[in-house]
Amino acid sequence: MKVEKMSYRNSRDSQQFDFEIIKIKQFFEKHPQKLLETDVRLEFWVLLYITKGNGIHYIDFKKYPYKAGDVIIIERRRVHSFKVNNNLEGYIINLNEPFFFEDEENNNMDLLAFFETPDEKPILSVDMSKTSTNKILIDLIYKEYSENYNYYSRNLIRSLFKSFIYSLYLKEKDKIIHSSTMEYKYYNKYRELVELNFKNLKIVSDYSRLIGVSTKTINTACKKCADISAKQLLINRIVLEAKRILVKGDMKIYQISYYLGFNEPANFSAFFKKHAGMSTNDFKNIIKSREYK
Repeated sequence: MKVEKMSYRNSRDSQQFDFEIIKIKQFFEKHPQKLLETDVRLEFWVLLYITKGNGIHYIDFKKYPYKAGDVIIIERRRVHSFKVNNNLEGYIINLNEPFFFEDEENNNMDLLAFFETPDEKPILSVDMSKTSTNKILIDLIYKEYSENYNYYSRNLIRSLFKSFIYSLYLKEKDKIIHSSTMEYKYYNKYRELVELNFKNLKIVSDYSRLIGVSTKTINTACKKCADISAKQLLINRIVLEAKRILVKGDMKIYQISYYLGFNEPANFSAFFKKHAGMSTNDFKNIIKSREYK
């Protein structure tokens, strides 16, 4: 089963405003269930704001249960799929990359940092009561987008959305590292280098030398920003790539092994089983049968 890429497309805007908000029920009604429940790799960011109901969502082939009051953050380049629940209520927000950078007067790196979710933790639980700041703001965003959507309302929508994200930051103020801190800069640089080199460099010290700081500094940054060790972040990235290749199904195990920089297929198979919790064959069978849904 090949995982297709899904590019951003705003169905309402011929000029491609890089922001879209739609009610979840409407979104499910507009798209075939089979399509929604098919794994796709996103080329944009998605935020799900759940006000009623519960269910499960799949990100990088892992099942994440959610409930009313949860915000699900899906980072760009993640593989995801829905489990359609027609009783679900809330909002879906789609964001394309230029949205974070086209505002010349303001730096939106804090917004981008919010959407670069820690590994394994894409769900944030918040107060969504009618009087909560985040609920008031997201309702205003939807109203403005739905009723007054035009070129001139873009700045208002952008300002409201930025305020909405900061209201979520307030909820997690003790857990979120500001994008201007050195910890975040080291963490972000480490992630960038892992993305470029994980097939060849499999020791954290290799990356710390490239960055020019100690391994301890990188590990501390990862733990503060993502609540994960630098070693585990690297392992997770290798496992994720292996899963993506296994889902495509066009490479043999020995080919995957050498592609990912392992000296022997047996070493790769042992690595995958240890860190994925199952053999490569078990994983492929789960994907084929869709039993994980």
